[in-house]
Amino acid sequence: MNSNIANVVLFYIVPGIFVLAVFYAFYSKKSSVKLDNKYRVKFKLSKGNFTIANLRRGVSVIGAAGSGKTESVIYNFLQHFTEHKFYGIIHDYKHFEITEIAYPLFKAKDIPFYTIAFDEIHYRVNPIAPRYLPNEESVNEISKVLLENLLEHSLSENTGSNKFFTDAVEGLLSGLIWKMKASYPQYCTIPHIIAAFQSMSNKMLIDFLKSDLTSKSLAGAFLNGLTSDKQTAGVK
Repeated sequence: MNSNIANVVLFYIVPGIFVLAVFYAFYSKKSSVKLDNKYRVKFKLSKGNFTIANLRRGVSVIGAAGSGKTESVIYNFLQHFTEHKFYGIIHDYKHFEITEIAYPLFKAKDIPFYTIAFDEIHYRVNPIAPRYLPNEESVNEISKVLLENLLEHSLSENTGSNKFFTDAVEGLLSGLIWKMKASYPQYCTIPHIIAAFQSMSNKMLIDFLKSDLTSKSLAGAFLNGLTSDKQTAGVK
């Protein structure tokens, strides 16, 4: 009896499980390839082939200056992005060289392409437009990003007295942005924020921030330090 059971397991059940496992592995692999085809980048080579399986994991391109990274690698990426209608931001650090490559590719696919530059103004963008700031968290985030880009280091690196000043400045900027967004949405731009900050006296600035509960809360670190003239002078 035990011998019969062993034979059934050995000759029927085990092979059946093996066939099912192979079928499942083949089918799931085929499905995942089809599902992630948008994120698979195939490069054109003179010999052989090279494919990035999942673009979302990030890609690092390393090569010496003049080795052809832009023409061989970046160009393939841009072609893939246009074919699958990706959207995003291209940081062109090569004096419009990447822009000159990308623009005709996106234009051929009727994908909107906007060039934001400080030297030659083609299009304008308002990063603190009210439509981009649905809540207090988004205002805090944009304030932090703006300051970190201006200071060129992470705010989390600050400690001690430096942390107070960065927190106060971040809170002050957040409070001003929220107040403009809530009360004067048509003037919620970085130039208007700077102009308002520079033109107001300390008393006017305090009253302006306290006139809205949310802006008062966001600017708490700045408002709480007003009792110290030295701290206030360091911020404003």
